Amino acid sequence: MAPPPSLTLTIRHYLGRCFRETGQMLDRVGLRGQAAAGKWRENKATMIMNRGIEDKHIDPMNHLSHKEPWLFEGNFSRHRTLMPIFQAGSPKVEVEGGQDLKMDSTPGTGEPLIAPCATVVGDVKIGVGASVWYGAVIRGDGHIKKERQLLNQDEDEGWFEGVEIGEGTNVQDNAVVSSCGATGRGVKVGWGVTIGHSATLVGCEVGDNVLVGMGATVGRGAKVESGSFLAAGAVVGEGTVVKSGELWGGQPARKLKDLSDKQKKQLFYQAEEYVKLSQRHKHIMELGGNVGEKVEEGTGRMEEIEGGGGK
Repeated sequence: MAPPPSLTLTIRHYLGRCFRETGQMLDRVGLRGQAAAGKWRENKATMIMNRGIEDKHIDPMNHLSHKEPWLFEGNFSRHRTLMPIFQAGSPKVEVEGGQDLKMDSTPGTGEPLIAPCATVVGDVKIGVGASVWYGAVIRGDGHIKKERQLLNQDEDEGWFEGVEIGEGTNVQDNAVVSSCGATGRGVKVGWGVTIGHSATLVGCEVGDNVLVGMGATVGRGAKVESGSFLAAGAVVGEGTVVKSGELWGGQPARKLKDLSDKQKKQLFYQAEEYVKLSQRHKHIMELGGNVGEKVEEGTGRMEEIEGGGGK
């Protein structure tokens, strides 16, 4: 177990939080003030129209708040993609790998893709070339409860906490990967794994080169061995072991058949394609980025680039 934070660290944490929260509060107060001013102008325009005042030189609609270019009424968003939790840990995103990379290490694949609307919370480690797509949630905070209850108890062999996402693994849109608060056990996902849209993994272990189908669920304490395939919507119950090279499906999930050599190769191909696809999305939030066009030097002519939305 990690030692508890020192008094100095605790003070620094809460002092920094106070400054951050104060700034956010002042921003919200300013937005409300501007919105109130806009509402007053809108009410005034309504009164003018209700009174039947007609004047060629007066346009009552000019008083409406949405006609004022200086009026900012956007809502303040507190969303942060990477969020540390005090006493639980901070997300760690690996951008460089060693000599034992399992996936294609072509230039540009090292830095993982973390989509701007994804959420990565607490004790989470994400490997090189991995991708966390839009709306996905990875939460490594469930072991806090166990730390408080079982500080003096030894864990079984192979125990892991938080969430670990391996190299080249993709966590697709709206998927949820969470450590388990009831058992304190985390989630460990190997390399080259595809976690399909809206799939759910809680307190379990997934080996290398696995495909978890869309909407599938892997329950706490379950283990999905390397080179296996969970069909869409499959529900792998608590403590279940999915053997290597098998296709499982159903609710509850059961073995349907053994995978062929061609299907096993497809598992790797699926993950590799998502590594390539993630490169096209990495700069989507940059100003002027991902526009799908570039200017050819010396000609001023626009041409389409791969992965963009060019003309």
